[in-house]
Amino acid sequence: MSDEEQQGEERDGGRGRIGVEIYEQVEQLVKEHGISRTEAFQRLSDETGRRAGTVAANYYRIARQRGGGRARRAPRATAPAAARRGRRPRSGGEAENALAQAQAAIEELAAVVRRQEAELASLREGAEQLRELRKWMSKNVR
Repeated sequence: MSDEEQQGEERDGGRGRIGVEIYEQVEQLVKEHGISRTEAFQRLSDETGRRAGTVAANYYRIARQRGGGRARRAPRATAPAAARRGRRPRSGGEAENALAQAQAAIEELAAVVRRQEAELASLREGAEQLRELRKWMSKNVR
């Protein structure tokens, strides 16, 4: 798919539509409220339930497509150069990164489950109150 076709799809509500919406919302927040992009990412995260990192990734993907966005960071020093400066090289970087991502996903899932358990308890309490109210009404309203 060409860039023109992809951009057309994004404008027409096809693939990539959410990214475009996020980009426009971030730009609007930054312009209207004079806040940083990071703060705009967090506000949209709070409003939409998406992770702030997901909001940022969508924003910068669209920004790059439009020729903007943040500059790429310079590559980090290689392990031998780091060792020459007295630091120990990292071992198992990819595995550690994957493990850290998995742990973060598990923690996020656990938080979602805890919120659902609390909501379920609240709903059960409300259902019990409704049963009591119906019982009272059937005795007193005839």
